[in-house]
Amino acid sequence: MRVIFLNSWFGQVEKPFFDFIEDESQKTDIFCLVEVSKRLFTRLGGVLKNFKGTYELGNTVEALGFESGQSIFLRKGISNLLSGKISIYRQIPTDVGFLQYVHADMNGINFWIGNVHGKARPGEKEDTPVRIKQSEKIINYFKDLAGPKIIGGDFNLNPDTKSVEMFEKAGYRNLIKDFGIKNTRNKLSWEQFNNVQNFADYCFTSPEVKVKSFKVPYMEISDHLPQILDFEV
Repeated sequence: MRVIFLNSWFGQVEKPFFDFIEDESQKTDIFCLVEVSKRLFTRLGGVLKNFKGTYELGNTVEALGFESGQSIFLRKGISNLLSGKISIYRQIPTDVGFLQYVHADMNGINFWIGNVHGKARPGEKEDTPVRIKQSEKIINYFKDLAGPKIIGGDFNLNPDTKSVEMFEKAGYRNLIKDFGIKNTRNKLSWEQFNNVQNFADYCFTSPEVKVKSFKVPYMEISDHLPQILDFEV
């Protein structure tokens, strides 16, 4: 099976973004996207015709002046047993992120997917009490749930933070670290923020997940790079 985690940047790149989604839909089973407006979710549904999407809206729409949410698309044949969202930090007016989850079934095998959009500020992406609590909340949510777990997305963290290390200490495999990924951002990000931020995105897998391959290819379909995981459960 294949899952892709991507901060879609609201589809601002347009054709390259949608071309990527359409091309990958031929070989991908699950798409986990953050920074998704209702309009973008509808457009994605038109591209991902063989998928069933679930959408969760952030809670700061009026303050931001636009809709921000997260979506998980499952290929038809994968059942959505349970889905929803969990608050992982107290929101201020410019915050949009949360944990979106799906409990999925594929041919009688159950597994969990976590789609994360973490605290964006401060922009240096170092540890803060809020970010440490964020990791704690995500880990605690999945702790007592049976079955394989894949947790990925835009955590807004640097790799040497305690907030990342907490997942490793909880028994998760850090694929960004294990596969020697050098960055998860690109030129669109560096120009936007006028600096070089190399990391933000992660993918963590529980021991039951057999990782077949993991890659983060450089492309400019968003201001983040896609994380592409091939796995078995």
